[in-house]
Amino acid sequence: MKSKHKVWLVSLLVLAMLASGLYYILREEPLQEANRQESVVSRMAFTGSKLTEDQDGKRIWELTARVMEVDPKTRWVYFTDLEGVLFRADGTKIDIKAQKAVVDPQTRNIEMSGSIRMVASDGAAFTAEKGNYVANSRKIFASGAVKLTQGDSVLTANELETDDKFEMIVVRGNARIVKGGPTE
Repeated sequence: MKSKHKVWLVSLLVLAMLASGLYYILREEPLQEANRQESVVSRMAFTGSKLTEDQDGKRIWELTARVMEVDPKTRWVYFTDLEGVLFRADGTKIDIKAQKAVVDPQTRNIEMSGSIRMVASDGAAFTAEKGNYVANSRKIFASGAVKLTQGDSVLTANELETDDKFEMIVVRGNARIVKGGPTE
């Protein structure tokens, strides 16, 4: 009788261990608070919005995009299909387009990428793959298949640096100027 009792006791113990093992493996636990915070979207997205920068009562730039996202932690603003205007000190402007752009909230610099096109109201225009607008110096830096057209002159290079008036231009890498030829 004792051995039958031992068998039942061992069987019951094994069954209890199997049941607790299955429970441990198959149980569903609620997410920890930290995990819930990580699963929240890290950027707030907006459509139909406009971002502007004014200094001393004068507009410096104005940006719109198909989608504008703001990182709440860093306050960086991300643009998809950017369209905007850089306002020059003399009252003229430069229209800008880029597939992607980012604005640093501290410096107010604009970093652009993907088929950048800038067209000044005086007719000068350039295209590039990447570009930066540095707000405090009002300088424009571009790289990647840079092409600047001004009047009947076409300048191509790997990199370009200029002021927002396109008066002082520095080019680097495979620089070439064609004057009097086709502009496109």
